[in-house]
Amino acid sequence: MKTVCFDTSDQVRLCYAEQLLADISTPLLVFIPGWTMPASLWEKQLDYFSGKYSLVAFDPRGQGASAAPNFGYTLERRVQDIKELLDRFPDRSFILVGWSLAVLESLAYIEQFGENRLSGLVLVDNSIGEGPDGLARTGENPFFEELRTDRKETMRKFGKAMFRTDPGAKVQDRILASALKTDVEDSIRLLSYPRPRAYWKEIIYGVSKPILYLVTPKLGDQAKNLTQKHPRATAKVFEHSGHALFWDEADQFNWTLHDFIKRLGLLER
Repeated sequence: MKTVCFDTSDQVRLCYAEQLLADISTPLLVFIPGWTMPASLWEKQLDYFSGKYSLVAFDPRGQGASAAPNFGYTLERRVQDIKELLDRFPDRSFILVGWSLAVLESLAYIEQFGENRLSGLVLVDNSIGEGPDGLARTGENPFFEELRTDRKETMRKFGKAMFRTDPGAKVQDRILASALKTDVEDSIRLLSYPRPRAYWKEIIYGVSKPILYLVTPKLGDQAKNLTQKHPRATAKVFEHSGHALFWDEADQFNWTLHDFIKRLGLLER
């Protein structure tokens, strides 16, 4: 993998890791991490799929190797960033693999720019607006106040809680460094996209391409509802994982994703 950077239309330096096969008929797997996380967390997927497909692991603005400006932390701008990344590969079809916050950003990308060149959509462990709304929250999320009061310790605990199995100090340090790059209020804006649950649900049922929904048990009902209602959706619940299920059960995740790609009829090298 090599690191490549580019300047967005609003003059922000964004970076991604890539490994491209010469054969442009193979799909481009585009991995997008969750809220404040670095793209390097996809390392077990990048290792597994190396040499099979062309790979891109994107660091959104304020995360990983990308710059952290004091602007642009809106859904519209983050989606524009994804578009400008994908525009760098105009001759390739792609499969979007979005984790956590990137589930929402991937859906918003499709709503804004359509499914042109999209071969498949992989959504990892976030709500898609399916199922009951639950109790309405009153007042501000207490997590936001924890971030404002002691961000470093809050994010350290957040990083540890994502895993069922300890990823080790080096990975945790990488997570914390990425999480602390962005201004705390900008990081809160990323968790405050002004969209109702129905917005995401409407988008996902309008997607015509195959969908793979990979979740932990708390989203199991949403996975069941999606596969019952969407004719091209499949899902898998990872029973022994934390939120970073692609790390905790990496082999199962990789095999499931690989099988999904093969069922799309897309060839590997």
